[in-house]
Amino acid sequence: MKIKYILIIILVVLCGISMSQIFSIPPYEKDIYDFYKSGYFSELEKSFDIIKDSFVEIKMMSKPVYAWIFLDDIRKKYRMDIRVYNSRGIEVTAPGQEGKNRDSRVIKMLNSLDKKMYSEISMNKYYSAVPVLLENRCRFCHSTENRKNIVGVLTFERSCNSHIYYSSERIIIFVLISTAIALLLFFVIRWDPAGAARELFDK
Repeated sequence: MKIKYILIIILVVLCGISMSQIFSIPPYEKDIYDFYKSGYFSELEKSFDIIKDSFVEIKMMSKPVYAWIFLDDIRKKYRMDIRVYNSRGIEVTAPGQEGKNRDSRVIKMLNSLDKKMYSEISMNKYYSAVPVLLENRCRFCHSTENRKNIVGVLTFERSCNSHIYYSSERIIIFVLISTAIALLLFFVIRWDPAGAARELFDK
C-alpha cells in the first residue's frame, strides 16, 4: 500500500504542475522551448531563412551593395536587428568593410561541425543565427572559405509575442499532459495491490 500512496502523491504533484503551466506563469516562452519549439517560432525561422536566401541572391545577381540596402529596408520595415558576419566571425557592415564586433554565438557556430541554424529566446527577443553555406556558385568570390565550407552567418533578432505561444499550442500540450496524468491517477487510486496479492494466494 505504501507504493500506492507514493505513486498517488507523485501523480498529484505532477498533475498540479502540468495544470499550472496552462496559464501564463513566468518565465513564459522559455518554459518548454528546449523540449518543444512552437510552430510560431518555426515560422519566424522560416522568414529569417527567406531573408537570407534573398540577400544571397541579390548579392550574386546584382551589385553586393544592393544586398545590404535590402537588409536595411527589412530592418526598418519589420523592426529587426540583422547583422552579417564573415567566415571568421567578424561583422561585415558593408561590402568589403569589416567592423570590430564579434558574436560568441556566431563563433561557436563557425567552430562547430554541424553548421545549422541556432536560435534562442532572451528578454522577449527571438535570436537566430543562420549560416550561409559555401556553394559552387559562391566559390568565385569566396574561394578562401573552402576549409570551413561556410561563407558567413546572418543573425536576426526581433521581438516575439509570447501570447501567441501560450494561447494555442501551449494550452493544448499541457491539457493533454494533465488529462493523461489524471487518467493514470484514477487507475492508481482504484488499484488494490493487497487485493491482488490475496487473490494470487487464494488461487
